[in-house]
Amino acid sequence: MQNLITGLILLAFVVILYLFLLTKKDYKKFQKGVKKSLKILIQNSIRLFAIFLIIGLLQNFLSKEAVGKFLLNFKGFIGIIAGEFVGSIMMGPAASGYPIAKYLFDNGATVSLVSAFLLSWVMIGFISMPLEYKDLGKKFMLVRNILTLIGIIIMSLIMEVLI
Repeated sequence: MQNLITGLILLAFVVILYLFLLTKKDYKKFQKGVKKSLKILIQNSIRLFAIFLIIGLLQNFLSKEAVGKFLLNFKGFIGIIAGEFVGSIMMGPAASGYPIAKYLFDNGATVSLVSAFLLSWVMIGFISMPLEYKDLGKKFMLVRNILTLIGIIIMSLIMEVLI
C-alpha cells in the first residue's frame, strides 16, 4: 500500500510539473513532448511487463529447494560461477533472494557461492538485457555486465575470506 501511495504522489508531482511547463513554454513543443513520452512509456511498459512476467514465472515454478539442490552441487570457483549464472537468470529484489540464500547456508553452501548468487540476483539480469541494450546501447550493456561479473567474483572471494 505504501508503494502505491508513493507512486501516486510521484505521478501527481509529474502531472503538476507538466502543467507548469505547459504554461511557460510553447504549446506545440509541449504537445510533441507529451506524445513522444507516451509512446516511450507504452513501449517500455510492454517490455517491462514481459520481463516481470518471466521473472514471476521463474520464481514461482522454481522452488528454493530446486535452486538450492542445483547450486549445492558446486564448490569453489565453479560454485561462484554457478551462483552468478543462476542468480542472474532469476534476478529480483535482494529480499526475495534471501530465502534461497538461507536454504543454501542451511545445507552447507560456501559463503562465496551464496554471495555470488545474491550479488548477481540484484546486479545482473539476463532477462532484462534486451531492454538495457535498446535503451543504453550494446557497448554499455556488455561493459557493465562484464565488469559486474568480474566484480562479483572478486567480492565473493573476499566474502569467503572475511566470513
